[in-house]
Amino acid sequence: SEDWLRMHIHRMQGSPIEADEPRGLPLVKILPQYLKDIGYINHIVGKWHLGFYKSKYTPTFRGFDSHLGYWTGSLSYYDHILQSVHDNGVILNGHDFRRNMTTAWDLDGQYATDVFTNEAVNIIFNHSKEKPLFLYMCHLAVHAGNMGKWLEAPQSEIDKFRHIPDPNRRTYAAMVSKMDESVGKVTSALQNKGMLENSIIVFISDNGAPSVGYFQNWGSNYPLRGMKATLWEGGVRGVALIWSLLIKHPHRVSNELIHVSDWLPTLFRAAGGNVSDLPANLDGKDQWDSIINNKKSVRTDLLLNINEVERTAAFRAGPWKLILGTYGKNGSYDTYLGVSGSETINPTYNTTAVTSSPAWQALSSLSSSTYKTLLQNKILNLRQQATVKCNYSEKPKTTCNPSQTNQPCLFNIVADPCEMHDMSVTNEATARELYGEMVKLKQTLISQINQPGDIIGANPAKFNNTWSPWYVEAREWIVNANVLTVLIVANTAAQTELIGACCGGSQTIYP
Repeated sequence: SEDWLRMHIHRMQGSPIEADEPRGLPLVKILPQYLKDIGYINHIVGKWHLGFYKSKYTPTFRGFDSHLGYWTGSLSYYDHILQSVHDNGVILNGHDFRRNMTTAWDLDGQYATDVFTNEAVNIIFNHSKEKPLFLYMCHLAVHAGNMGKWLEAPQSEIDKFRHIPDPNRRTYAAMVSKMDESVGKVTSALQNKGMLENSIIVFISDNGAPSVGYFQNWGSNYPLRGMKATLWEGGVRGVALIWSLLIKHPHRVSNELIHVSDWLPTLFRAAGGNVSDLPANLDGKDQWDSIINNKKSVRTDLLLNINEVERTAAFRAGPWKLILGTYGKNGSYDTYLGVSGSETINPTYNTTAVTSSPAWQALSSLSSSTYKTLLQNKILNLRQQATVKCNYSEKPKTTCNPSQTNQPCLFNIVADPCEMHDMSVTNEATARELYGEMVKLKQTLISQINQPGDIIGANPAKFNNTWSPWYVEAREWIVNANVLTVLIVANTAAQTELIGACCGGSQTIYP
C-alpha cells in the first residue's frame, strides 16, 4: 500500500539491503514514475541498491527507460565485482554491471567513474529535446569497494595528491577528483546540447563518511560528531548544491531544514508537475519556494529514525535535536572521527582552478549567467559560509555520553552543530516535548523487514557468476506469510511498548 514508506519507520528503517537478501524498496510509485506521467524520459546511471531479488524491483521496471550501473550496494571500481561476506565465513563473489537487464561484460577493466560519466554524456548527446529529461546519476565514488582494495583510482590521478601523507587519504582524494571531473563533463555536455539553460542540477550527498569500521573509506565528517550509520550529525547532516537559472537569489548558502523525502515533491513541481497530483500523505514537502525565492523552509521538524532493533532514535524540531542510543563498541562511534583536512601541508585553495573548470566555463557561458561577475573573494566568502564551525580550540569535549548514561541527549543544532553540549537538564521541558513526539511516532512503527541472506538461492555461481534476480515465485508465499505474522505482532506491540525513560518521566520508547 501507499503507506509502506510513511515516516521511513514502516518496515524500511533497518540496515541497508544486502546483495543476497530477498528484499526491496516496496513497489509504491516513485519519482521517475511520477515524472513519466508528465512526459519525461528517465535514465539512471550508476548505483541502484533498492533491491533486485525479483526483476520487478529493478530500475527499468520502476519508471526508468534505461540503466547502466549496478544493483547492489557497492563493487570494485575496475572488475565490477561485489563480494558478500557472511559471519559464518561464506563469501559470495559476483559481477554486477548491467545495461538494463543484460550483464555488461564488455566494460570489465574500465574505471567505474569514467564509465558512468561517459554514459551520462552519451545520454545527453542522444536525447531528443522534444521531450524533457530526468537523468539520475548515482556514482560509485567515493564508496569503498571490496576487502583488499577498498579504494581505487587511476595512478595518474593519485599522483596529483602526493602532498597527502596518508596513502588511503591520497587515493580517496583522487576518487573525489575523478567525480569532480565527471561533474564538469556532464555540465559541459548539457551546454553543448543546448539544454543547460533549462536544466536544474542537484548534487547531493546521501550520508556521512564511514571514517572507520565497516566499509571504511577514510572520508571525514570533521568537525561533526559520529559518522555514517549513526544518527549523530556526522551521519545524517547532508550537504547539497543546486543550480538553476530559476533561482532568484543565487550564490548563497542556505541552512534551511530539508529532508531527503522532500526532493520528490520539490523536483516534481520544479519539473512542471502539479503537487496536488501527488498523494496527500507523502512524507516529503515541496521546498521549491524556499530554494528559488530564498524563503523559509516549510518544514519545522523531522524524524531522523527510530530503529527498534538497535534501540536508537533521533528527532529534530526547530533548532532542537533529541537523540537516543549509542553506536559502536562502548560508544566508539559516538565521538569525533576523521581529520580536519586543513593541515598546513595542503596547498592554498585555488579559486583560479574553480573559475577555469569545465563546469564553471559552461555555466558562465549562458547569456543570463551571473558567473561572469562572481569575484574570487565572493567564492572564498561562500566557502567560509558553508564551513561548519564549532567553538572548541583543540579536541571537542562533550557532556553527553549515551554509552555510559543510557540517557537521551538534547542539542541546539543551530548553535551547537557539533553536538558538544547536552541541554536535556537545563531545557528539560523541550527534551520532554521532543521525547513525547517520538513516543507518538513509535506507536505507528511497523517492524523492519530485513531478511536473512539467501546464500544458496542468490549465489552468483548459479547465474554465470553474476548477481541476478533469483527469487522463486513459488516460495514467495512462505516469506510473505512470515513477514505478515511479524507485522501483526509488531503493530500490536507498538501500541503498548512506548522508547529508556526520558527526563525523569514515565514514558519509555525502549523498555
